[in-house]
Amino acid sequence: MAARRRRAGLLCFLLFAASAPADAWNAAGHRLSAAIAWREMAPATRAAAGRLLADHPEYTRWTARAPAGDADYAAFLAAATWPDDIKRDRRFHDDGDAPTATLPGFPDMARHRRWHYADHRLDDGTRLGGGELDRRLPQLIETLRDPRASAGERAYALLWLLHLVGDAHQPLHVASRVDAAGNDDAGGNRLWVETPLHPRRPAMTLHAYWDDLPGPPWLRGERLEAAATMLLDAAPADVPAGEAVDDAAGWIAESLELARSVAYADLAGEAPAIDARYHDRALAAAKTQIVRAGRRLARLLDALSPATDVSRETVSRETR
Repeated sequence: MAARRRRAGLLCFLLFAASAPADAWNAAGHRLSAAIAWREMAPATRAAAGRLLADHPEYTRWTARAPAGDADYAAFLAAATWPDDIKRDRRFHDDGDAPTATLPGFPDMARHRRWHYADHRLDDGTRLGGGELDRRLPQLIETLRDPRASAGERAYALLWLLHLVGDAHQPLHVASRVDAAGNDDAGGNRLWVETPLHPRRPAMTLHAYWDDLPGPPWLRGERLEAAATMLLDAAPADVPAGEAVDDAAGWIAESLELARSVAYADLAGEAPAIDARYHDRALAAAKTQIVRAGRRLARLLDALSPATDVSRETVSRETR
């Protein structure tokens, strides 16, 4: 009976589990994709990632409570949420604000909020200004490929890559609906929806609703591992055959199509209601995207790992 209750609780972890408005997949979503990537990466890639992250100034804090032998994995999970964590860290500054003091080991102290998204018009796919996700992903990949980059530069690129691959798989990080007057809804941040199925919040923005689909942001430890296993078992979201490991533009195009077919589908009026049918479709899409982000991360990092001995020319063609 106890085991059945635990399983029932895990089955509910994706159902409006808890939360305040977020800025991307919440922490659970990023940890889940990172956990899936870690499982599917080659052992040599895990070791290489651990060595790189050990050069980041936050490594000691990330691993302070890690069980013996799990420091690299703990750092990997923590790095995947770090770009969101610094949005609430006073050591860092927003673009346009007075710069904060640069601390040892950091290339800069900017929060880089615009790196997390790259909005396109929902109707015709036209690029809207402001976001930099589609430009930053290739740059981060190039930094990890570059043998001239310092260990610190590569560690910084790795943690941002862990996070932004996840963001690229959140449909509302790549799309905005534009009205007849030319006003966009900022990836659903300006579109409020009624959520009668939610146990505590009867309304929220569409963006916050999608951010929270992965589950409670506190998901960690054994519950995180069980949730990752359930996702892999229930959502066999393998990547398309023949896809290049570094196809950031393709990931964004896929998310844009999901924004059209799922995220904004059947939502009319100023405050549309999220019903059970919509929620089921959104939940299925979120599960698929989290698994797909994890598997793509694993393929990409395997290709970029020095231990795999993959050349710059070969990486763009690899289709493991």
